[in-house]
Amino acid sequence: MKIIPLLLALGLGVGGFVVPSVPAAPQEGDVRIVAAPASAGVLRPGLPLLVTGTISNDTGRTLDAGTATVHVSSSKMVTRTALARWLSEDTTVAESPTGDPLGEVRIGELAVGQSRSFSITVPAASLAFINGATGVYPLEIRLTADQLSLATRRSAISWLPEGPQMSLAIVTPLSTRGSMNGLLDAEALTALTSPGGSLDDQLTTAMSHPVAIGVDPMIVASIRVLGDSAPQPALDWLQRLDRLQNDVFALTYADSDQLLLRQAGATAPVEPTSFPHQDTVTPSPTESASPGDSTDLAAIDADPIPGSPLSMRTTIDGLSWPGRALTSEDDLEFLSTGGSSRTLLSSTDVTGSALSTPNVMVGEHKTTVSDARVSAALSVATSASTESEWASAAANLTAELTATAAQSPGATLVATVSRASASNSRMVDSTLTAIQSLGLARPITLRNAFEIAPVTGAIPDSTIDDGALERVPLTTDLLASEVSLARFSSVVDDPTLVTGPQRLDLLALASATWASDFPAWAEAVREQLALNDEMLSSVHLPESSSITFLQEKGNLPIAVRNELSFPVTVYVTVRPERAILTVSDNWVKLSIEPNSQAKASVPVESIANGEVRTTVTLSSATGVAISQPGAIILNVQAGWETTATVVLAIIVFVLFGAGVWRTVLRRRSLRTAATESKQKELS
Repeated sequence: MKIIPLLLALGLGVGGFVVPSVPAAPQEGDVRIVAAPASAGVLRPGLPLLVTGTISNDTGRTLDAGTATVHVSSSKMVTRTALARWLSEDTTVAESPTGDPLGEVRIGELAVGQSRSFSITVPAASLAFINGATGVYPLEIRLTADQLSLATRRSAISWLPEGPQMSLAIVTPLSTRGSMNGLLDAEALTALTSPGGSLDDQLTTAMSHPVAIGVDPMIVASIRVLGDSAPQPALDWLQRLDRLQNDVFALTYADSDQLLLRQAGATAPVEPTSFPHQDTVTPSPTESASPGDSTDLAAIDADPIPGSPLSMRTTIDGLSWPGRALTSEDDLEFLSTGGSSRTLLSSTDVTGSALSTPNVMVGEHKTTVSDARVSAALSVATSASTESEWASAAANLTAELTATAAQSPGATLVATVSRASASNSRMVDSTLTAIQSLGLARPITLRNAFEIAPVTGAIPDSTIDDGALERVPLTTDLLASEVSLARFSSVVDDPTLVTGPQRLDLLALASATWASDFPAWAEAVREQLALNDEMLSSVHLPESSSITFLQEKGNLPIAVRNELSFPVTVYVTVRPERAILTVSDNWVKLSIEPNSQAKASVPVESIANGEVRTTVTLSSATGVAISQPGAIILNVQAGWETTATVVLAIIVFVLFGAGVWRTVLRRRSLRTAATESKQKELS
């Protein structure tokens, strides 16, 4: 028999075995069941129960034929806590249903890596014990072979004999996946907004359901900045967005995680400062600035942008949705300085929250909490990659909603679709459709939810886990790099050409959508830091060289290279290390065109002969040092100009005198020849 190798593969002893109440996380060597009741787990009076799923053999050994059975407990779970314990993988927290199975099906032999689908129908008569008010009943699917339990899968049945018993507002983000570019180009916009593109699918799904939508302003700005050159699919998408009947609010730019930026050192919310081809208000450098001045992030924030491409039609203003848990009430104060009048939090972030209202006052700050359990179940369902995974997750979500309605009839909840799963539009649509079809939760708008009287709560003291902290060090480096570039930008004739794109890219890299892929994010940040360092050295002196200076007074030519695609203005300073050369003007202005080189003429005077090492530095108008100082070796020959002039004068005099003497001799020769010719004619 093939059961012995299977026992060895599963690590079971021949003399006995343990029946696990819940399967371990899928690993190599498992027999896996993915199964759930149909109709998202909903059971109504007089209807049979249908359970469908798949069984997969990942043990590395052929699996003998077995039997899949369905078991349902007659004991209703009366609290959400009981449901959470039942669905937990901890095998000690709840007992499996006892008694004979209510339905079964034979599962044929499974080869290594093979999967088989199955379905089991339980007649309504066998479920007569399920009755009464709305509630949730434990369900378990078991696979056995030769009286050995090989795998189990837990789920739940949601008994819904009545109509709506709770209210539910759902919030979903409308954004793109993590990017290191603060503006989407025409090619990306075309792909994202064309039929079948991610943004097109997200918008279509959101329009089809009564959900509140948090829109990433980066998408809108990217389209508006392109103006007439914006691709038609993007313009059409923007028009559809403007016609939305849903509640709409603006996320932070690029859905940036402002609390991450705060933990990395930002003293105020970080926002865009300028956009291409936009008139912006940018701080002007002061004349008193010196090379040692530091620049804080707040100092490079511009005023609101006139005619901003960020403008969009919203129905809710001042709502912030952080990408991470709060650590204290100070986080709310930080967000409020950026214009936030209400913060959307998870119920795990706030003490005192109640199922009767989603609103909690924390000190003087208004917060609306999303129910953590429902939101987690919603996100699992919307992130499913297969239909069987979705069916299982949808049943769990339904059970969570049903347990809530049973425990607290009339409850009002807010739930959120996670940023990680929002782009999985097909599953998002299926999940929202399933919720609507339940007839259990009455949909309400987010604005209606805001109107419910709040309770009083607080932000508990919390310790940030390592996962939340892992992005902080590199984000700190990004902020420091931006400060350096902001100071460097004073060399550019239009500093916003540097600070504007830099700020947008920073916000894109701080996006909450990066949170689920740290390795890719870290690589993108390091690439951005390298690009920033390259820009900081883009205005520089060519490699040091030697110059022979023969004049007592004259101009010393200093070459400067500008590798930027826009003009810059620098001030050149020359400092000889020996007093054999004096500099008449040590602040020489030099304008350099894009991607070119120019020479500054620095007036100097030689005092004595000799070789002197000269340090050349570049500065902006505000005294900020630009690039690294350069060194030029000068070979000074004082007085050589006078000597050379005398020698040249003598040479000119000699040459002139020689020319005159030759002319005189030639004329004498001609007169002599003429006289001799006449004498010959007379004779």
